[in-house]
Amino acid sequence: MDLHRLGIKVFCAECRPLDLPELIPVFHRFIQGSSLEGLLIDVADYSHVHHGPGILLIAHEGNYALEGSAGRRGLVYYAKRRSGGTLAERLATVCRRAFMACRTLAEQPEIDNRLVFSGEEIQLFANDRLLAPNTDRTLAALRPAFEALCDRLYRDRTWGITRNGAEPERFSVTLRASAPIGIDDLLTRLGD
Repeated sequence: MDLHRLGIKVFCAECRPLDLPELIPVFHRFIQGSSLEGLLIDVADYSHVHHGPGILLIAHEGNYALEGSAGRRGLVYYAKRRSGGTLAERLATVCRRAFMACRTLAEQPEIDNRLVFSGEEIQLFANDRLLAPNTDRTLAALRPAFEALCDRLYRDRTWGITRNGAEPERFSVTLRASAPIGIDDLLTRLGD
């Protein structure tokens, strides 16, 4: 499957009170300092939308957001552009970009340990309902790439893959490891 519009949500393990608009100057500083990979362009505030996209950091290759859909806060990254490599390699790239953003965001002084990201549960999704409808058939086609990613990220743990929701929701899966794992450890494993 030639899927390129891929995304990930890395859930917050701990989330002390944080008003999303507090992230606007942080994301603007990311743009000014080129703090994340890719061409960072603008910031959009959707914090007024209940369980919406939150604060969006728009980039040429993909967008970042801290959002709270389904009542769970997390950092989302989704690729918007065609990229090279196999599907497994594209998934690894999406994960690496999200994990780097989680680490960079958590290190900001304004955040003051109010966001702690954990890697034992992540959600992967496809922003292409035509190519990847939310069906068991899509899961079967994508499963080898998801398994390769899990073997890489969770190699010393038991892990599982669960398809979320049903049509008309977009296709998404949750990857869960049997034990906690930190973002830095996942970044190291993606660098192998």
